[in-house]
Amino acid sequence: MPDSSGQTNLPELSVSELAFAVKRTMETTFDRVRVRGELGRGVIAKSGHMYVDLKDENATINTVMWKWQVASLKFRPEEGLEAIA
Repeated sequence: MPDSSGQTNLPELSVSELAFAVKRTMETTFDRVRVRGELGRGVIAKSGHMYVDLKDENATINTVMWKWQVASLKFRPEEGLEAIA
C-alpha cells in the first residue's frame, strides 16, 4: 500500500526476474496454445527471423518466427491477414 509519499513496500523485480516469472507461469499453466489474431506490423530482419504483431481489437502480442520457419512458409505474411499461431 502506498504511503503519503507515493512509495510502496513492493519489492522491485529486474527485467530478467519478471521475464522468467512470466515464462514459468506460461509453461506451467499451458501445455500448448493456439492463438487466432490479425497480423499487424511486421519485419523480416537481416538474420532472416520475422518479427510481427498478432493482434485483436483489445490486445497485441509481439511474436518472432525463426528463420527456418520463415523459409518454409507457403505464403507471404501481410498486415491484416488472419493467422493462427
